Amino acid sequence: MTTDPQPTQPAEFPFGRMVNEIKELARREPAKAVAAAFGVGLLINLLPTRLLAGTVTAVGAVLMRPVLLSLGVTKAMELCCQNKTNRTNS
Repeated sequence: MTTDPQPTQPAEFPFGRMVNEIKELARREPAKAVAAAFGVGLLINLLPTRLLAGTVTAVGAVLMRPVLLSLGVTKAMELCCQNKTNRTNS
C-alpha cells in the first residue's frame, strides 16, 4: 500500500483559488457579496490600528535578536570553514 505524496504547491495557488471562489460567489449572489464586503470593511475600520501596529512592532523586535544571532553564527561558521579549507589547500 503505497500512497503518492501530494505535490507541494506554492502559497499563491490556494490564495488564487480562494479569490476565484469569491469572484464566483459575487457573480452568483451580488447582494450577499456587498453585505460581506460592508461587514469586513466595518470590522477593519473598528480594529484598533495603533494596537495592531504596536503588537507587530513588539513581536518583530522580540524576534529580531535570535534571527540576527543565528545569522551571525552562520556567517562565523562559514568564515571558519573557509579558513580551514584555505589552510589545507596551501
